[in-house]
Amino acid sequence: MIRGVGGLLPLFLVCGLAGAPLLAQTVTLKIAPPAGDTLRMQLEQRFEMESGDPPETMSGEMRVWTRAIVLQRAHGYTDLLSVTDSVRVFPSNVALRPLREAQRALEGRTVRLRVDESGGMNVGAGSGEVFGVGTQMPSMLPSHPVAVGHTWVRDMRVPLSTSGPSTADVRTTFRLDSLAGRGAVAYVSFHGAVTHDHAQDGAGTVGKTFGTIEGTMQVDRRLGWITDSQMVVSVVSDVHPLGRPPIHARMRIVQSLMELVGN
Repeated sequence: MIRGVGGLLPLFLVCGLAGAPLLAQTVTLKIAPPAGDTLRMQLEQRFEMESGDPPETMSGEMRVWTRAIVLQRAHGYTDLLSVTDSVRVFPSNVALRPLREAQRALEGRTVRLRVDESGGMNVGAGSGEVFGVGTQMPSMLPSHPVAVGHTWVRDMRVPLSTSGPSTADVRTTFRLDSLAGRGAVAYVSFHGAVTHDHAQDGAGTVGKTFGTIEGTMQVDRRLGWITDSQMVVSVVSDVHPLGRPPIHARMRIVQSLMELVGN
């Protein structure tokens, strides 16, 4: 979710007020949407995977349309009610069964979100669930004001498949690249290293996954939300499930999030 939530890899960034010249000013990055706003986003996620011997290639795309209602703003956090309005999978064939299962799980789903000012998020499993018992996602924002050219590091997680709970650790470096429109728009880039030890998954599985993550975010500070984001995750897996043949695979996931204006 960025100005909304699609259940996949949510990312948040809002810049504070600035009064110094653009190249020297510092900005505080925080989440601060106004209560009563309805935030609408479109997520597109494309993937390509190559595995097997001889190698076989599979590809597909999922599009998710979401809206989130800002319920309240309190000291240090924001509560939202998020609804997944529609999910589409392309192409809709048997090979993409995991995507179709994800589609059924996501479409029409309503969850409550609590996002703190640093971008950390608690996700409940239902509209009335108490926060702290659902999915938790770490902060991606710096704890101090930053100027153009400054960087900060965050430890994150990214999905290793189009469905299912398996995730990889990612140490990501963010950079405030530039400010435009008298500081109204901020441009942020990020890159990181992906690592995962599959022994942590249990059930006797062993092996490693490693790769990279690259992306950018465009922030409209007047709206208080990220209005555009692009991310590419490229990983290589060498996995040995207990009692099953080893899996050698390469996967590339391209994800974009875009604010829907006038809807």
